[in-house]
Amino acid sequence: MSSKLSNPSGTPPSALPQANPVLLTSKEAARLLNLSVSWLAKRRLAGDGPAYIKMGGAVRYSQAALQQWMKAQQRMSTSGP
Repeated sequence: MSSKLSNPSGTPPSALPQANPVLLTSKEAARLLNLSVSWLAKRRLAGDGPAYIKMGGAVRYSQAALQQWMKAQQRMSTSGP
């Protein structure tokens, strides 16, 4: 019964429209991370920066991916990786 209340149309969850993620340009992402645009470009090439989306020639970063990457960078000690 509660599933009908949360989804009254009965449409499968995968078919329901999803909210579009907020996408940032390299410049906006760099500003958010307090890093340079060139640093982000170098990390894209190396494959160890934040996840990004390539649409045609445009590079975009989702806010969620940037937050996830920042969280993964947290360290408790200066020794080790």
